[in-house]
Amino acid sequence: MKLSDFAPQFPVLWASSGSTTTVQYPLLSGTSLATGRASIASGFPAVNFTPPAAGGVYPWGADWNGALKTLSVSAQNYEAGVIPLFSQNFANAIGGYPQNAIVADANTAGLFWVSTADANTTVPATPNSAWQKFGWNQFIKQGWGFSTFGNSNVYLGWRKDGSGLGVGIDSTDIGNVAIQGGGKLGWGDWTEQNYTLPSGGNRTISLTFTAPSAGYVHAVGSANFAAQNSNQSQLSVVINGTTLSADNVTGATAMTNHSCILVNAGTVVVASYLGTSATNPPNVGHTLSYLFIPS
Repeated sequence: MKLSDFAPQFPVLWASSGSTTTVQYPLLSGTSLATGRASIASGFPAVNFTPPAAGGVYPWGADWNGALKTLSVSAQNYEAGVIPLFSQNFANAIGGYPQNAIVADANTAGLFWVSTADANTTVPATPNSAWQKFGWNQFIKQGWGFSTFGNSNVYLGWRKDGSGLGVGIDSTDIGNVAIQGGGKLGWGDWTEQNYTLPSGGNRTISLTFTAPSAGYVHAVGSANFAAQNSNQSQLSVVINGTTLSADNVTGATAMTNHSCILVNAGTVVVASYLGTSATNPPNVGHTLSYLFIPS
């Protein structure tokens, strides 16, 4: 078949200039039809196929015009590129939409739904429905308008586990997108506590956050003593229970320690440990901060 074989279109509907006398549109329905009248369900009744001399009735011309107009309305919609809206009544009447049927969204222009099952009477955009989004505004196509870009298909989608916005190139999952704003591109926190350690005592301060994806945590712990601490002090940085760096210093008034580690998505605990062997240690300002950047 060639494009030139395409049938003439219907710019004007069949019997569009007819009257209610000459065009029965829509066609009659129900069982109480006048003798010889046609309907969608029954078509032309048997009496129309019986010669009038034998008691038959000629078909009504208005019914012929109505039937042809019905078909031309449907054909004109198709030729105009119309994709019908989803109809629950229509779905029920035909026993459900078939697999791969396409319907238009009732609220969003340019959004369509394709059926993923036969006998589909479920409603698009409802939980557990057998429909998936379909339309140019649902996809990103790489390469349009950019001569240096390839022709790969680029896909975006929020991951089902809530871990972030995923990116796929053709059939390869390349990871999550870091979104600027709303605590997505990179964020951190800090805390400070002022106290006096007991003789030979220690204290751990901590911060907890949820990493939406794998990333790097840079943590810094520091201790500033009110006076020179003549005995040995230990300051360490701990992330998710693992001590990453530790310093032992004697006679210090200030100490700082830091480290960086790759963590997985999920709960992350950042901590700083401070201990001393002093009998009467001075007051201390103990601070902890971290910066998280998705990998």
